[in-house]
Amino acid sequence: MKYKEIKIYPKSEELNALVDRLTAAGRSDLVINDPGELEDFMRAREEHVWDYVDPELIEDLQGNPYVCFYLQEGEEDPDAMAIAKEYDFTLTHVDDEDWLHKWEEYFMPTKITERFVVKPAWRTYEPKEGEDVITIDPGLAFGTGTHATTFLTLRLMEKYLLPGESMLDVGSGSGILSIGAVKLGADKVWAVDLFDDAVLSTKKNAVLNGCEEKIEAFQGDLTKGLDVKADLVCANLMADLVKMLSKDVAKHLKGRCLYISSGILDEKEEEVSGAIENAGFEIAEVIHADGWCAICARYLRSLES
Repeated sequence: MKYKEIKIYPKSEELNALVDRLTAAGRSDLVINDPGELEDFMRAREEHVWDYVDPELIEDLQGNPYVCFYLQEGEEDPDAMAIAKEYDFTLTHVDDEDWLHKWEEYFMPTKITERFVVKPAWRTYEPKEGEDVITIDPGLAFGTGTHATTFLTLRLMEKYLLPGESMLDVGSGSGILSIGAVKLGADKVWAVDLFDDAVLSTKKNAVLNGCEEKIEAFQGDLTKGLDVKADLVCANLMADLVKMLSKDVAKHLKGRCLYISSGILDEKEEEVSGAIENAGFEIAEVIHADGWCAICARYLRSLES
C-alpha cells in the first residue's frame, strides 16, 4: 500500500507544542525526532541499554527536529494538514514496506523500567535476572514504549497495580501498557482506542506475548457508551484529553479506584492535577522524566459507593 509521509520541521522550542496539537487533532502515529534526546540516547549506550543502532539514527538525532505522520493514498486529514502548513514541511509518497523496514532497522530491545524491556518481534533478546520482556510489532499503530509518557506510566503501574486486579487502558495504541498490566498480574485488561489500527495492533501484540486471553481490545470512547469497570484506569494520552476525560473516569472504577494518566508536559502538571482533583480524586504521586509527567490518583468517593 502507498502512503503519504508528512514531515514537519518546527524550531526546537516549538516541538512539544506541535506534538501536543497533532495529538489533539487525532494523530496517534507520530514519529518524533528530537535532537535534544541525543545526550540521553548516547548515555544509554554507556549503560548498555542498547549495543548497536543504525548510524542513520544518530545522524537524524544530530540534525533538525521534526515530527512525521502518514496518510494512506486518498486519505485526507484537513486538521493535521492545516497544522503542518503553519511550519516548513514536506510531503513524500512512500510504500508501507519501505516505512516499516526503516523502523525495523531503528527499533532495538530497550530497557524502559527496572523490570520491563521492550523488544521488537523481529529481534532476539535474552532477559537478565529480574527483567520481563514485552514483545512488540508496532505496525501502523506505531508505539515502541521508549517515550517518557509510556515508561512513566509503566513505572506507576509497577507500583500501584496489584496481582488479580483489572485495568482499563484508554488509548491503547500498540498495547504495551495492556501487556505490561498482564505481566504485572492483572486478571483482566480492557484495551480501548478510537482507531482500528491501534485495536488490531493491540490484539496482535497480545498474542505475541501470550496475553490474548486476558486482554479484550476494542474500538470505543470512554465518554460514549463504554460499560466497563476496573480497579485501575490508565490513560496515556495528552494533557487536554486527560483533563476532558477525568470527569468520566470515576464511573469506570471499582475496588481501589486508581487512575494513572500520562502524556502531560511538565508545564501542564498543575492544571491537569487540578482537573483530576475537581473530578473527585486525590493525587497520590506524580513522577517526571524528559519534560513529561505521569500522575497517579485515587477516587475519594470510592468509600461511599
